Amino acid sequence: MRVRELFNYFKPYGFEIPNWKIAEEYGLDPREIIRMDLNTSPYLPQKWLKNLESKIPTLKINQYPDATYRDLVEEISSYARVKAEKIIPTNGGDEAIDIIVKAFIDSGCEAILSSPTYDYFRVSVELQGGRIINIQRRENFADNVEAILSAINDRTRVIFLCSPNNPTGNSIQYNDVLNILDKALDIAVVIDEAYYEYCGKTFIELTETYDNLIIVRTLSKAFGLAGARVGYIVASREAAKLLNKVRPPNSLNLIAIELAKIALRDYETALKNVRKTIKERERVRELLSTIPKIKAYPSEANFILFQLLEGDTKLLHRKLMEKGIVIRYLDPSWLQSYLRVTISLPEHNNRFLKTLERILKEEM
Repeated sequence: MRVRELFNYFKPYGFEIPNWKIAEEYGLDPREIIRMDLNTSPYLPQKWLKNLESKIPTLKINQYPDATYRDLVEEISSYARVKAEKIIPTNGGDEAIDIIVKAFIDSGCEAILSSPTYDYFRVSVELQGGRIINIQRRENFADNVEAILSAINDRTRVIFLCSPNNPTGNSIQYNDVLNILDKALDIAVVIDEAYYEYCGKTFIELTETYDNLIIVRTLSKAFGLAGARVGYIVASREAAKLLNKVRPPNSLNLIAIELAKIALRDYETALKNVRKTIKERERVRELLSTIPKIKAYPSEANFILFQLLEGDTKLLHRKLMEKGIVIRYLDPSWLQSYLRVTISLPEHNNRFLKTLERILKEEM
């Protein structure tokens, strides 16, 4: 088949290995595997699922959903405290990124990334024929705003920021966002706020002032709805009109829409789980910091980035996998000696910490 020339060099997104494959490779019982690599919530929203169960018999599943997603938009509007006309529901945060890229990136255009960051920004831009300009973060993982602004040229169409950033866990400073917005008025500035609920810092209110600011959010993390695939974009009215021209019709299914509405009406449940996760995050980071050869970094998200000061990071990752504990092995070109662990239930976190300490002491 004649495929795009792009695929001669394109690096696809690194999909996570499924449990069945891990179990086969390491001779494990799939039920014993702990996923601490996906940045998802460990809390199953059973109350919401029971509520959804009572509604399923009346859902008109034989029909397409309302193409405007009006009921869902109203719930997002109430939760995010923004006007409905500024909101675009999406099939998770990744579709939101794709929509934005399709609206702004032509072949040969450029997008600036503050790297390391979420790799799907790169994937989406390159698939659209765009070119990535990586601006390396400072030693403390702060965004190098001066270098970002210096990289802007006539081909620049989008600047991607992530706050809190995946995988480093730190947020961008408010004044830095203002600086970028003021000096890049004709360029789309996208801030991925997938982990917003864990830090409470948002830039949504600036969409009232800056037409070039676009916010991406998801219900996959704090709301625990990763399997439902619901996200949303918040932008100025003019930007939202433009993005609505690009979005595909009916990409959200009726069941996911109904579940998202139930969740958004009960934010208190999500907030309780967020508070538990934050408490665990700080406990885990403190304990990680006491383990020899480990340096754990502060985080404002639901994960922790840590550095192996001595030894082989890939080997450590594999040895944890052998014990049924899956954490994230990162792109070695950016974070050669680093790993990322998602905060899970206390018993899972304890198992991870004890296993990590034992491996470092006895096997490495």
